[in-house]
Amino acid sequence: MESLKELSLRIKNIRSVQKITKIMQMVSAVKLLQSQKKLSNSRLYISKLHNIVSSLLVSVDQEFLAKILNVDSDSTYLVFIIASDRGLCGNFNSSIVRFSQEYINKLIISDKRVNIIFLGKKAFDIGKNRFDSEVILKVENSKGITLKHIESLIDDIDLSKYNKVKVFYNKFYNTFTQKPTLETIKPWSKDSSLIINFLTTSMVDYDYGYEPQNTEFILQSLIRDYITAALYSALLESVVSENSARMVTMESANKNTEEMLNKLALLYNRSRQAAITTDLIEVIGGAESL
Repeated sequence: MESLKELSLRIKNIRSVQKITKIMQMVSAVKLLQSQKKLSNSRLYISKLHNIVSSLLVSVDQEFLAKILNVDSDSTYLVFIIASDRGLCGNFNSSIVRFSQEYINKLIISDKRVNIIFLGKKAFDIGKNRFDSEVILKVENSKGITLKHIESLIDDIDLSKYNKVKVFYNKFYNTFTQKPTLETIKPWSKDSSLIINFLTTSMVDYDYGYEPQNTEFILQSLIRDYITAALYSALLESVVSENSARMVTMESANKNTEEMLNKLALLYNRSRQAAITTDLIEVIGGAESL
């Protein structure tokens, strides 16, 4: 059995840990609310942009459409894996890497050329031993990335080299549910996990006027903008999911530390009572011997 001093030290250490986890839980809760506002605006924007592209595609020549969408080939892939730069958020990072690993391995086995960009250092730390270093194109921090950073990242990449661009991210559903999701952002698809369906359907009857009267040029520009916006929206989904996962993880850690403190306090009191009883027995025994 541990001594009273050892028990007292353990209780003190656990209380220190509990203070940290409580602070982290509160910080994550505040960040969750802030990131949810950004995500809400992003979902609205990407949904409306998606609808505008849909309306343009109807009036474009099908031969030109097949050319800009690259629907006839799928030999080259650019894959983004979005996670966090920090841990202490449960299986948030490991789940997205496992989810992407299975898909990417199938592509490689099928003789597809694949390049990977990690947005999040933890994803890279987990994935660097699971993927061939030759397929890893770039590693970027995910914390604090703005739309301008995403635009700069896209500008540095020659997207014309890739037939398909895929994004793996954790989609936010609610505080307790975030699911690893695969989104295709090139070629453009009428279905997307990033958009809000009721917003796209409510705008179908809208008419748009364009200047200049060059639908193909406008469509090419919008699709490139869509790729940037979609990647940023996926990043925001991941950020909200990360904050939510960390808040829930820290809440669980608080409950665990509280249970440990209760058990240790009970053990400490029993040990202290036993020590006092032993001292009393020794005192009484010594008095009787006199």
